[in-house]
Amino acid sequence: MVLSKKSFEKNYDLIVAGGGLAGVLAAVSASREGLKVLLVEKYGFLGGMATAGLVYPFMSYVENGSKAVANAGLFADLLERLYRIGGTNAPDSRHYRQEFMKIALDHLAAEYGVDVLFHSLLTSVEFCGRRVKSAVISTISGNIEIGAPLYIDATGNADLIALAGLDYHLGREEDGLCQPLTLNFRLANVDTERFDKKAANELYLKLQSEGKLRNPRENILVFKYADDNILHFNTTRYVGIDPTDVWARSRAEVELREQMLEMYLLLKNNIDGMQNSALIESGAEAGIRESRRIDALYTLTKDDVVGVRKFPDRIARGTYMIDIHNPSGSGTEIIRIKENDYYTIPYRSLIPRQADNIIVAGRSIGADHVAMSSLRIMPITSCIGEAAGAAAYLASRDGVPAADINVPELQRLLVSHGALI
Repeated sequence: MVLSKKSFEKNYDLIVAGGGLAGVLAAVSASREGLKVLLVEKYGFLGGMATAGLVYPFMSYVENGSKAVANAGLFADLLERLYRIGGTNAPDSRHYRQEFMKIALDHLAAEYGVDVLFHSLLTSVEFCGRRVKSAVISTISGNIEIGAPLYIDATGNADLIALAGLDYHLGREEDGLCQPLTLNFRLANVDTERFDKKAANELYLKLQSEGKLRNPRENILVFKYADDNILHFNTTRYVGIDPTDVWARSRAEVELREQMLEMYLLLKNNIDGMQNSALIESGAEAGIRESRRIDALYTLTKDDVVGVRKFPDRIARGTYMIDIHNPSGSGTEIIRIKENDYYTIPYRSLIPRQADNIIVAGRSIGADHVAMSSLRIMPITSCIGEAAGAAAYLASRDGVPAADINVPELQRLLVSHGALI
């Protein structure tokens, strides 16, 4: 037998590339309004960085000070589903179990009639006349050509945009460097009551100053897991990388595993409460904080975020701090959002300048390096995804380019489903 290129017989109104939280909620949002949606995902499960990358926990999605919730809608629905099946210990908990996250996302997609195609990697795009005509996904069944009138790029890396040959930005403006990659990992059998985080950091910094550690990060970043006696580490760091370079990504994965082992042995052999710890899992891939960002109709800026700007075409809120892990070494720059307030994300930032039938969801929207460091967290990207899906519905219904939809109607639709804009 010889594998041959195949095409789908089923017709879709919308294809969503990427099954992370932004992609799933975009697909669900569009399907909820009646579109026939195909969601393609490279892994055998949904969740993206929340599952494959072990990115954990959810960062804060409430206002500083008042603690008023800023991210709701389908994201709130997902939190409730997680709690109902045992994925969290409380309805509003930020600490989730990723295996339950996979199941909750399966349930959400199935309930709203989204067709999901796993083990499907977007590999090429046919683009002409400001429109994506078709795309090709590589699968175990061979290369499959897929097509629809509308597309949402929720790959996290703007892969569809890049494959279409459209303009994008990469890294910080002065030198193109992106925030570092991190391999998340977990240790079990930890006596968390005895674990001395201060002593661990003191030893870490001492060894680092003596040149005995590979990891350039400035401290140990660790979180308690949703279950007892497990610690989650977000502390490895690979700097100076172009995350769109597959050779660099490959080197990074190997180096980050070495950093993980180094950290595990340092803690197990020296820190009280860690003597019986066991390294039980790491992410299927390193977590990516920053990659391609589209050339959008509007680029969200640091000033917009810090100035808590409220755009007329806003489609989501953000309250998470500016959080820049140094792209070239150690240190993390933090700028907190004003208390009892939030900034907003304009719909124009989801629309690439050079295309009529693509909407972007997730961290790859139009933003500068600094603004992206705030909006990249999963509660915010989830809400961007919901907005992208609803916008696709309006573009399909009215037969207009994505840039020309009725934005006030989009806003009313989002609010009617419990979103906060």
